[in-house]
Amino acid sequence: MAATARTLAPVAEVTVFTSARHRRRHDELAATADPNVTDLRIRFVSEPRPWELEDFHDSRPFRWSANVFEAVTAEYPDGGPDLVEFADRFGEGFVTTQAARARDTRLRRTKVCVRLHTTARITDILNGHLPSALESRLSYELERYTLTRCDHVLWPGGDVLGTYERSLGELPGPVRVRNPIVLEPPNAAAEVARAGELRLLYVGPLERRKGVLDLARAISGIPGEGPRLTLIGADTETAPLGQSMQAMLELMLGGDPRVELRGPVPRAELAGMIASHDVCVLPSLWECWPRAGLEALACNRPLLATPTGGLTELVEPGRSGWLTEAVGADALARSIEELAAEPERARALSIQGSPRAAFEALTDPDPIRETYAELAAAPPSRAPSARAAHARAPLVSIVIPYFRLARVVAATIRSAAEQAHPRTELIVVNDGSFEPDDGILLELADRYPIEIVSQPNSGLGAARNAGAAQARGRYVFFLDADDVAAPSFVERCVAILEADPGLAYATSWARYVDESGAQWGAPGRGLRPLGNWSPLVEERNLAGGAAAVFRRAVFDRGLRFSQELTSFEDWAFYRRLRRAGLLGHVIPEPLLDYRIRGDSMMREVGALNAERIQGEVRAGLAEKEIAWTASR
Repeated sequence: MAATARTLAPVAEVTVFTSARHRRRHDELAATADPNVTDLRIRFVSEPRPWELEDFHDSRPFRWSANVFEAVTAEYPDGGPDLVEFADRFGEGFVTTQAARARDTRLRRTKVCVRLHTTARITDILNGHLPSALESRLSYELERYTLTRCDHVLWPGGDVLGTYERSLGELPGPVRVRNPIVLEPPNAAAEVARAGELRLLYVGPLERRKGVLDLARAISGIPGEGPRLTLIGADTETAPLGQSMQAMLELMLGGDPRVELRGPVPRAELAGMIASHDVCVLPSLWECWPRAGLEALACNRPLLATPTGGLTELVEPGRSGWLTEAVGADALARSIEELAAEPERARALSIQGSPRAAFEALTDPDPIRETYAELAAAPPSRAPSARAAHARAPLVSIVIPYFRLARVVAATIRSAAEQAHPRTELIVVNDGSFEPDDGILLELADRYPIEIVSQPNSGLGAARNAGAAQARGRYVFFLDADDVAAPSFVERCVAILEADPGLAYATSWARYVDESGAQWGAPGRGLRPLGNWSPLVEERNLAGGAAAVFRRAVFDRGLRFSQELTSFEDWAFYRRLRRAGLLGHVIPEPLLDYRIRGDSMMREVGALNAERIQGEVRAGLAEKEIAWTASR
């Protein structure tokens, strides 16, 4: 990050956002005038607090992405920055990407970019263990969403972009731009040994994805005294069954005198260690753009690497090193044996200085600055609204299902009537509620332009369906009778739907409020749906409640809320939409007040019978997917 900031300083103002847990270490380095932090513009972002992780789907990566978005928009309140770059790991740009797609005015000139490093999912796959825990799988989904919906994907070179696109499909606006790096190692060319056995060095964590098992098998299979290998790096628990990789390597090598496991060394000693070896080995199962390889080239040492990811460009055969024929122990062993038979061939590259020359070409700051400057100057690539600004606003039908909520319904209807969107109709569906207090509906009808539709008590799903059947608008907004919508809610949702005809609905985050309308729980506590785009919605209600603006066309297709479920009918509906290929978008901003009531259906029925109702949801969805009547 320091190298990136310094590289771009001549053409841009650079701000680094990082976790507040690094503040103490930063202050220690700043007190010693450490060049890695001197003159850097750094903003520290709060880590998620415990209560922020208590809600039903919140996870640390999701909450972190929300905190980062809040920090960025607070730093640039005028609609900036011009460019924001996130790492792909854990999807830390998720909420910012959501906000950009929702046309948040705070990001009106911002290009949201995601840098390809190595995702958590790729890491876990190559380390041989994909966790089943929901938080891990949710992290993978956040990564996928951010990578496929940002404005630009930044990649360093080689087959990195190709690898990602073979997994995720075509990625948006890919731009090749190197990772800036600043290294000033000693000139190692004069230190090249002229004789003796080939000396190989591995630098990096002792990790399965880094190919250390293949490297150990390759060396073990080479007969005779063979080449010497030094492994520098910290142990990891990525051996089978989550065991120590170092312990497994020691067992495999059986005290082989040709191999030395050094463990981690101080960074100040690394250049000297590289200079004392002939070749640096990168046996990775897959690799992006490894710093270890660049450091070796900077020290004028060639690389022996597998033909994966960025290594296919980082290693230029005969100039900066050699690529094996394939990934795996056998291919590594063949390449090592060939070099060991002619060690002078490896040393010749260092004597010529070609690895260092390759490093300087790969890290030339001028092309990096030029690419970033072009990106920052260009307008965001997000598509403009499909409708002209002067076009007549579409009609939105606001449907309010009502049953015995006389004490709070006035605030709900007022919020519906005060929507900023210029064309709305208000439909209140009275679901068999005819107590004396329910006469408030008639009083409210004298104050607001509402249409009251009454039916026998049939449940929340049936009331919503009845309202949709009465709706005349292009869009239908379901607002429960105890919730309140911000004046901009409908306007913001309609703008998203008008701009993207492929979306079926739009909604937003919600703030939890109590019976009086005051904040419920800790400040900022609320409902933060992700949407129904992820397959994880089949397991957890990541899509949120029914308070959303839907296209009327959704109901014209015959999709309806379940009239049998006593709870979770909104979850079942979002799952049906996803199975029909109808996805929505979430505005990551609390534009709804979600009222927490002690006598709500969720508390009195849903929470107490959750497992049973979830089984009913699954049965209902399965029932809809089977043709039960014989065709004629």
